[in-house]
Amino acid sequence: MKNWKCYFTLCLIVFVLFGFIDCGGDEQPKNQNTTINLFGNTRTATVKGHMKDSEWTGVANKIAGRINTAFNTEDEEIKLIYKEIFGRGVTYIVEVSPNGYTNIKTIGDGKTVYIALSVVDTGYVIDGMASIYVNGSTIQ
Repeated sequence: MKNWKCYFTLCLIVFVLFGFIDCGGDEQPKNQNTTINLFGNTRTATVKGHMKDSEWTGVANKIAGRINTAFNTEDEEIKLIYKEIFGRGVTYIVEVSPNGYTNIKTIGDGKTVYIALSVVDTGYVIDGMASIYVNGSTIQ
């Protein structure tokens, strides 16, 4: 009888401990939003998405990195265009499961880029910027 009580107590302790351990399986998507600094802190853009924290980690930095790298490789005339574009209040909306497009979509307002999560660290970041520059709609 004594061994049964010890076994039961041990099982109860293990059960309680596992109740306090978060295995991450219940992480729910939520609205994410941050501001990225561009061009030596002379411009900003907003990055938004509805996703899990684990999916969101690093997204904004990847977009900022792509934009800043492209900016730094351009001549002064093109840099002025970049600054004009990002003076508009640009928003990148990152989607885990894009609907109606594969990589990027713009909506013709000249400041909103929808981009698939799978391509936030690719040249599509710059393609979206070029699309809003001409204030047109593009689906790729």
